[in-house]
Amino acid sequence: MPNQLRTDLHKVDKDSFPYIYEENVTVPLKSGPGLVRCNVYRPKNNGDRHPVLITYGPYGKDIPYKDFFASSFAEVSEEHKSPHACWETPDPGFWTKNGYVVVRADERGLGQSPGLLDTMSRGTSEAFFDVVEWASEQEWSTGKVGLLGISYYAGSQWRVAARQPKGLACIVPWEGKRQPL
Repeated sequence: MPNQLRTDLHKVDKDSFPYIYEENVTVPLKSGPGLVRCNVYRPKNNGDRHPVLITYGPYGKDIPYKDFFASSFAEVSEEHKSPHACWETPDPGFWTKNGYVVVRADERGLGQSPGLLDTMSRGTSEAFFDVVEWASEQEWSTGKVGLLGISYYAGSQWRVAARQPKGLACIVPWEGKRQPL
């Protein structure tokens, strides 16, 4: 029996970090049933709009890099080590300090995003498309969205970019190959 969908997961922390941290923001999907949950990291310039960097993947948005792969994390430059650094994704500490919003989404069926985990599928690309368009429409967004990530996070960029979501301005697929659509 599946777990009951929880609606009380959203938290906002404006004080503990040099950026605003929103945990488990709900993104309703337009392309099909369901929702995706993401963490949003924003500069503390209240009322300002910022470009957005997004990752959407299966490795767990809430698993700290230092715990996931400690020996690799030890080799990372200090300027890219924040409490929310995660494996193969943009570090919120570095990017918010440089004027970007970072959105890290769990794929459907993983973490707090309910549904069936179906990596590299059409449904996964459609949900990622919806997250990109959602981010481009937020009050804290300039409407410009970039995708940045390594390996799986790189390959998924090609598939969503081919769908041309509103607001997508660039992709930076690093160490990932394009998979068939």
